[in-house]
Amino acid sequence: MNRETDRLADVLTEMSAKALVTWMTHSALQDIPREALLTRGSDFVYALQANFVLLRDVLSETLEDIEQPSHHLEERLDSLEQRLQTLQAVAGNRE
Repeated sequence: MNRETDRLADVLTEMSAKALVTWMTHSALQDIPREALLTRGSDFVYALQANFVLLRDVLSETLEDIEQPSHHLEERLDSLEQRLQTLQAVAGNRE
């Protein structure tokens, strides 16, 4: 994983923690029994994690899709730069 996806994973982990605390606080105020709260909390965390993993994978693929054309553009730019330098050298020799 590259740095962008590592940062994304950190943000998603923090969001998961905040969502879980909010949900557990709300559920505790509803007088849900502790056992049910733990079971539902586990399901909640699993669902959040699955969604964030899916989101991370989609964003990683999107980054790869962007990086590939970018790499081709860089190669083309390098080629054009070399041609320009060659033309400048030829023009310099003619003077």
